[in-house]
Amino acid sequence: MNGHNEPAGGQPLLTREILTLAAVVVLGGIMTILDATIVNVARPTRGRDFRSSMSTIQWVPTIYLLACASVIPASGWATERFGARRVWITSLAVFLAGSLGCALSGSAAELIGFRVLQGLGGGMIMPVGQAILARAAGPQRMGRVMSIIGVPLLLGPVVGPVIGGALVSAASWRWIFFVNVPVGAIALALAVRRRSPGRQPQEEG
Repeated sequence: MNGHNEPAGGQPLLTREILTLAAVVVLGGIMTILDATIVNVARPTRGRDFRSSMSTIQWVPTIYLLACASVIPASGWATERFGARRVWITSLAVFLAGSLGCALSGSAAELIGFRVLQGLGGGMIMPVGQAILARAAGPQRMGRVMSIIGVPLLLGPVVGPVIGGALVSAASWRWIFFVNVPVGAIALALAVRRRSPGRQPQEEG
């Protein structure tokens, strides 16, 4: 009879490699989820800084969600065409470039434009990351792994406004975007260092 901590194949349910991969996916994914809600608390501040109407500033969260949604259907095609690892790393790099551009924006138009770039990168991070993790974990470890990454990702929308409020109060609304850079850089470095997340030989084309 198998132990409680091992699947039928005799491998432990949660290996160090799987846990590290899950951490990379969470680091990448939680930023994209936080950025959907974290910006809302800074709308009045950005409106004053850019001397823009609230209707214009409202596009900052809206355009990000639209950009994210627009690329999600293409994530499967991109993964098959270019490889999951390459798509994930590229998406994260695009998201980070958009985050830095948002933080350095000098006008509402620039901020909205960089939010589009941020959303185009962020939209693929979670679906591709989850697909990589599911492939690496296999069906016998799927439920356990997805439950591990599910908790922090579910908390993202809840804690986003809290984190955003703290950053705006302590520093500036620009730090809402600056904070993505070191977190994303860590995820990117871990992914590149491990030649992954979840690299499979058949992914490279």
